[in-house]
Amino acid sequence: MVQVKEVDVIVCGGGPAGCIVAGRLAYADPNLQVMLIEAGANNRDDPWVYRPGIYVRNMQQNGINDKATFYVDTMESSHMHGRKAIVPCANILGGGSSINFQMYTRASASNWDDFKAEGWKAKDLVPLMKRLENYQKPCNNDTHGYNGPIAISNGRQITTLAQDFLRALEAVGVSFSDDIQDLDTAHGVEIWAKYINRQTGHRSDAATAYVYSVMDVQSNLHLRTNIKVSHVIFEGNKAVGVAYVPAKGCTNLGKIKETIVRARKMVIISSGTLGTPQILERSGVGSAQLLKSLNIKVVSDLPGVGEQYQDHYTTLTHKHAPISIGLVYRVSNDSVTTNDFLRGDKATQDKLFKQWEVSPEKALLSSNHIDAGFKIRPTEEELKEMGPEFNKLWDSYFKDKPDKPVMFSSIVSGAYADHTLLPPGKYITMFQYLEYPASCGKTGSTWYVPFRATHGCGSHETP
Repeated sequence: MVQVKEVDVIVCGGGPAGCIVAGRLAYADPNLQVMLIEAGANNRDDPWVYRPGIYVRNMQQNGINDKATFYVDTMESSHMHGRKAIVPCANILGGGSSINFQMYTRASASNWDDFKAEGWKAKDLVPLMKRLENYQKPCNNDTHGYNGPIAISNGRQITTLAQDFLRALEAVGVSFSDDIQDLDTAHGVEIWAKYINRQTGHRSDAATAYVYSVMDVQSNLHLRTNIKVSHVIFEGNKAVGVAYVPAKGCTNLGKIKETIVRARKMVIISSGTLGTPQILERSGVGSAQLLKSLNIKVVSDLPGVGEQYQDHYTTLTHKHAPISIGLVYRVSNDSVTTNDFLRGDKATQDKLFKQWEVSPEKALLSSNHIDAGFKIRPTEEELKEMGPEFNKLWDSYFKDKPDKPVMFSSIVSGAYADHTLLPPGKYITMFQYLEYPASCGKTGSTWYVPFRATHGCGSHETP
């Protein structure tokens, strides 16, 4: 690999946003030299990434591909009976798009409109949403695109369990919709779309769509993986480059050689909710009081950096956590599920891996097995049971914005749990996610600070 000491644009963080920004900039102008830096591994041609059905291994500690995910333990909280929340973070090129559940979701229109920023309303962004999509699912609205690089489909298989789920939801007043990701629907159940190409059976990830597609035809996109950005280099208040080190963990930081790359035009920080504020703080952008206590030179006193962290929650398998990721239910033994595969039955695993090799687009592993889900808002009767605190939030945030669901949920045709603790049989797992959590916290500033402070690893603080 040729050592590049100067480029036009440096993009720090190879998640979905970073891949798209770097790829599109480089493709738009072949004379523009762009460098994309990612702390995780390169995901190109990685079968543990592109086979949709094995994504659960990416979330499992001590799994085959567990280096693609790192887990952040937060501070103990009295609101969780003294326990810690666990935040899984992508650590691979493509970010979450390389390892996530592949559930296709969109924000509500009012989410964008709430920014009250010119050019960022939902109606302004629909053309951009359509541009990225290769939508392969039937629908009756014009909010989707059909010629973009990101394939979205139902896959080739929908289990009968999904159809049963649809009927059960309709029986309790949640109507079927052909598309609850149309920016407006907030109460309905659907056959849930997936970031999966139904023609190839492969996962649709941002790196494949936006980075490799450019690197295969142009030489102006410089990719660096397994590299962690130490800090941004400023001259006065102008960002002129970055310093990076090999991403080898938090030990022996003083022995790691630091490399500097300069940017002629721009430095873009796109390292996720947790990573971005850390880079900024290590670079001297953040609360002056905090930075001075860490012996970091203050470039900009910006106390909001790392504050107001909010996230969806669900339960997650972990050494200190419950048995399963979600709620597990027993289903009939003639149901089509992935339980034998998940519990490690070798004959089943050999069969499914062989099936993939013969015909990946039709294989059971070409699906994430999340075939149905819903978005919901409470009824008037349910609101009476919610209590004054929720109703105050409802009146101020949800009531006049009917496109905002309170929760969404989905089912998986398999038990995402410790199968050694389950009786023999077949199961499904049901996930529930809170769409708009009211609680918030802050990200820590002390995690991996080479050459900028006297200490190494710390913890994220998300009370």
